[in-house]
Amino acid sequence: MLQIQSDYTKYLCEVSSLIAKIKFKTTKIKELKNEIERAELLVPVVGSFSAGKSTLINSFLGKNILATKITPETALATELRYSKEEYIEAVREDGSYDRYTLDDNDVIKDRASEYMHLRLYFKSEKLKKIEPLILVDMPGFDSPVQLHNQAILNYLNLGVYFVVLTSIEDGGISKSMMRELENIIEYGKGFSFCLSKTNLRPLEQVQEVAKRMQEQLEDEFDFNADIILVDDNGGENLKKILQSIDPEELFNKLFSSRLKTLFFQIESSINVHISTLKHSKEEAQEAMNELQDSIDKIKKKKQSMLDELESKYSSQGVESIISAVSSELRNHKESLIDLALSNKDTFSNEVNEIVKNRLIYEIKNKLNSISANIIDDFSLELKSISSNLEEFSLDTQWVEKMTEEVTSLVKSVQEGLGKLSEWTSGKKGQIYKTITTILGLTTAILTPVLEVVLVFLPEIFGAFQKQKARNDISNKFETEIIPSLSANIRTVLPNILNEQLNKLIETVSAKFEEQLKSKEEEIASAMEEKEKNINEVEEQIKTFEEVKHSLQKLTTQTLYNRGEI
Repeated sequence: MLQIQSDYTKYLCEVSSLIAKIKFKTTKIKELKNEIERAELLVPVVGSFSAGKSTLINSFLGKNILATKITPETALATELRYSKEEYIEAVREDGSYDRYTLDDNDVIKDRASEYMHLRLYFKSEKLKKIEPLILVDMPGFDSPVQLHNQAILNYLNLGVYFVVLTSIEDGGISKSMMRELENIIEYGKGFSFCLSKTNLRPLEQVQEVAKRMQEQLEDEFDFNADIILVDDNGGENLKKILQSIDPEELFNKLFSSRLKTLFFQIESSINVHISTLKHSKEEAQEAMNELQDSIDKIKKKKQSMLDELESKYSSQGVESIISAVSSELRNHKESLIDLALSNKDTFSNEVNEIVKNRLIYEIKNKLNSISANIIDDFSLELKSISSNLEEFSLDTQWVEKMTEEVTSLVKSVQEGLGKLSEWTSGKKGQIYKTITTILGLTTAILTPVLEVVLVFLPEIFGAFQKQKARNDISNKFETEIIPSLSANIRTVLPNILNEQLNKLIETVSAKFEEQLKSKEEEIASAMEEKEKNINEVEEQIKTFEEVKHSLQKLTTQTLYNRGEI
């Protein structure tokens, strides 16, 4: 276990002990503690089909555990985990899986279309030593389009750091690779870049290619780290890359803000109890009525947002996304025409990548903007009533803190950092689960749109083949192909985007309602306890104050005084 894991689990144990003194529930604390203890950090190894990803991982392990002679059509993302017992789990889209032995590769290949990814459990001390890092052998960029889309969207969200390979045989960084790097950077993930199969070329040529690639990376991404040269025995190189990754920093990024949010929630609850104990029953009842009125206002606001959803968000979002995709295709018109006249498969892959990358960027940023507007609208609704509840520690600052909490959760899920335990409490669990799909950009919006594009590609290719003059093809591209492709995207995007934004509003509303309801229950609970022990009020207040002080001290030491990890 990492030091930071140990510190955070110890912190949560001490928090549980502290709040047990004031009879607070510890369920959420136990869930978060369990998640921290079991957390994994996925490190995908990405590149083209023949870049040498499996060879590199096998070299690192010191054994040919990953099949290297497989076809792109059967390639599945494979997560490698340490286990004393060796076996493979082939995981379906719904989370169910079939279990195989390590010798069942042929059976798995025959059934590859049934599965989303593989989990390979292998008794290797090298895998054990790098825990909680988990290596992922990814399908190549030139795997079948649908398979690659599925894998890259999933692991862009889940991966915390990427090892990127380009073969010396490519001579430079391909357009496909540059686009995947754009996606990795768009998701805020770090990466190391490797030039593989360097044993196939003279050293002078290797250095020349590496220099050219270094310049490409610096020009496009301000990437200044050295390119790592890898031959057919590059296990030591991969070991050094993994050792350079700071899992402590990644853990801090994953859990620090959530632990601080937990502290805020507990401190807020303590403040509400203390304030309630200092007020009369009538004043407490008035505060609870005010909270109930606030819940009603949030519900009305939610309904108003849902009624205005299409006109305010959805329709504008659809048109701006389609316009951006169309512009991107126009920017690549000449190269697409060249491909359409020469290679159907390469042309299809290129169109898919152009559309996919623009969709990732546009949808991600559109959801960022819309979610921020939705949260702000709800927050403003609450600020208008918070002044009436200041005496119960429910003031504007509390609303701002609550808003920050919801914003932080949305942002963390957007970046693939969020976990379901933050969102699966109470009856709204299913809605909370949905938002991880929406904001993680796994498949909810992108896949149906890309499927429409893939269906339309043969029609585009056929249209080009019927033309002989390049000028005629260019005109057809502008007047028929792009409008038709846009029209096809428009058949699915509005309903999908509308549905997901609907769920986003429902989810954010539910989070605010949940917070208000919890405060109403806390006031009721504190007042009930006060009436039962009317002669011990001062002692109760003293206990709450002591627990709050100890909690503040513990949190400052653990979460705020760690320095830069």
